[in-house]
Parts: sequence; C-alpha cells; structure tokens
Amino acid sequence: MNKRSLHTTFSVIKRVRTWQLVVMLLIGLVLSAAFLRLNNLEMDKRRTAVMQADKLADREATKQGLIELQRYVSAHMNTSLGNGFYLEHQYNRDKEAALTAATSTTNPNSAVYQQASIECRNRFQGGVASFRNDYVACVAERVRALSPSTDPSVGLKLPKAESYYYNFASPLWSPDLAGIMVLFCLVVTSVILLRIIAAVVLRMVLKHRFKTI
Repeated sequence: MNKRSLHTTFSVIKRVRTWQLVVMLLIGLVLSAAFLRLNNLEMDKRRTAVMQADKLADREATKQGLIELQRYVSAHMNTSLGNGFYLEHQYNRDKEAALTAATSTTNPNSAVYQQASIECRNRFQGGVASFRNDYVACVAERVRALSPSTDPSVGLKLPKAESYYYNFASPLWSPDLAGIMVLFCLVVTSVILLRIIAAVVLRMVLKHRFKTI
C-alpha cells in the first residue's frame, strides 16, 4: 500500500460523520430505557391484578392472572419479579379452613381445638395486623398445653407456605421493542468503536510510513 492509497482510505474514514452515530446512539438509549420501563410497568400491572384477585378470594381470576403474568414475564426482558411474591390472602384463608376442620365435630380432638380457638381469638381481638399469622400458631401452642397427648399437626393440617409462593424467570433479551432497541444500541456502539479503532490504526500506519520515507 503506497502513501497515496493510505491517505485516500484515511480521508474516507475522516468524512464519516461519527457524531451522527453518537446522536443515533443517544436516541436509541432513551428509547431503550423507555421500552424497558414500559415492560416493567406492564409486569407490575399484571402482578397487582393477581394480588387483587387473591385479596377478593377470586380463585379463577387468580389462576388466570398467574398464567398471564407467567407468559408476559417469560417473553419480555426487564420483568423480573425480584424475590417473587406470596398469595398471602389465599394462604391465610386456607389456614383458617384447616382450623375450622380441626374444630369440627368429626375430629375426635374437637373440644381441645375449640377451647384453644376461643382463648386465642380473645387474645388477638382488636384488629391486630398479625392476627392471621399468629392465630394458628397460638392454637397449636394452646392445644399442646391443654392436651399434651394430642399432636396439633394431626388435627390441624396446615397448608405449606411454599405452595403459595410464585416467581417467574425473565429473559436477558427478548425480541420485543425493548430488545430491538437494546440490540440497535449495541450495533451502533460497535460501529463507533470500530471506526475509532480504524482511524487510530491508520494514523499510526501513516506516521510509520512518513518516517520511513
């Protein structure tokens, strides 16, 4: 490669408007942030719908909401549920149902559970926020005290908390608007870096050529 061809190549690179690419990159970054934020808001809207259905004791709406939430999260980036969430109201309803079954007349230890239930309800009257969480534990403790020979877990079959826990995995990249804009930004950034590197290399080659002539 002679000196003239090197100058020609370097001139072509110099005429490339890198600042235009930088402007495009900045616009792409703004749009990427907006679409990523939109994905997260849509996820939160669906999660809120599930929790609201759980609060209203609508099992069918809760089930459909969970399906919709899982589908959305698995198909869109930036929709992580963090540490996930519990269907707290359903869990509390099922705990109380277990307690009701334990105090029914079909349970041979019904009298013991009924006495424990009365004592614990009196203890937690007054709208205490932790009533639902502490009430069942109180009943189990009182059953042990009132009838040491009775195992509370036999009559009181509590639901497992982990069965009410939900979390879904969000992809690192998804072919939606957010994913396309992120990919666009990566491509533009790569082009800018390659042009800068090419310009630096050619400048170094030119300097070397000039010294040898």
